[in-house]
Amino acid sequence: MQSLRIGLIGCGGKGAGHARTLLSLPGVQIAGIVDPVEASHERVHRAHPVLAEAPGFATTEELYDAVELDAVQIITPHTLHYPQVTEAIGRGLHVLCEKPLAVTSEEARDIAARADAAGVVVSVSYQRRLDPAYMYMRRAIEAGELGEIQTVAILNGQSWRRATTGSWRQDPALSGGGMLMDSGSHHVESLLSLAGQPVESVTALVENFGLPVDINSSTTIGFAGGVQGQLTIIGDLPATWIEQVVVSGSEGILRYETEPHHPFKTGRLWQYRDGEIVQPLRMPGNRLVDPAWLAAIRGEGPNPSPPEVGVRVAELTEAIYQSAREGRTVNLAPVAGAAR
Repeated sequence: MQSLRIGLIGCGGKGAGHARTLLSLPGVQIAGIVDPVEASHERVHRAHPVLAEAPGFATTEELYDAVELDAVQIITPHTLHYPQVTEAIGRGLHVLCEKPLAVTSEEARDIAARADAAGVVVSVSYQRRLDPAYMYMRRAIEAGELGEIQTVAILNGQSWRRATTGSWRQDPALSGGGMLMDSGSHHVESLLSLAGQPVESVTALVENFGLPVDINSSTTIGFAGGVQGQLTIIGDLPATWIEQVVVSGSEGILRYETEPHHPFKTGRLWQYRDGEIVQPLRMPGNRLVDPAWLAAIRGEGPNPSPPEVGVRVAELTEAIYQSAREGRTVNLAPVAGAAR
């Protein structure tokens, strides 16, 4: 297997996590790292001595001029994603981008078009698309085990406000938004994926608590076919994390929840059908986006989270902010297909 030469753009906490994953996989070489802060290079090199020979650069231009690459991973503040992803596509490189793909739907659509024209694999790091519980729920819905889907409700809470104080995540020039744009983006994607229908209407409330970015939000979504969605995002939770999902159909129910202090573990999942409660025990093992993205590059599997997913997330996120800002229901134009 020929090694894929990967450039790592962004060496913060998430970047370090992606580095660990890449280094655990065969046929991968981290050929260079980019971060404007020199201390970040040193931290990555200390954490991963095997990367001592991987050169560090302050800018992507320096990386591209000095190192031959096959692909890059972009783990930077949200508003930098669009210029950095399009730059990489322009150089014919495959891309794994941390969520969100872009902070506007116009930017996300442009990325999707460019990726298609260039024939490169661009993936968004939405790990719940490969999480065993969410995979189980999607399969059960698609198999008709719940009958006609009527409602999908997702609640996520996190001590985000305190954890991000003083960071770029609370600076709209870099973040593009608050909790909804950040951690909430995962749950926007999950809601779209589980509902499996285009969005028709959005009614939202957003609370900033006097900060420049959103902290809490509550949104009601009308989907095609009469499916109703509810998305509740709590960014000022007095605990580490909660995550709950309820999908109700004409003939069954799915319910999922995590432990309050274990956001990175697959939670418990129950299914009600045929008058009985089933707790699925044999779900697929945990899977990360990184190896699935590499498999797609090699032609060994599908793109786990293509740009079109990022487009739909950006469209719904925009509509939530618009509805809250204008104090009205936002109606979206019908679109073909769904986000599943």
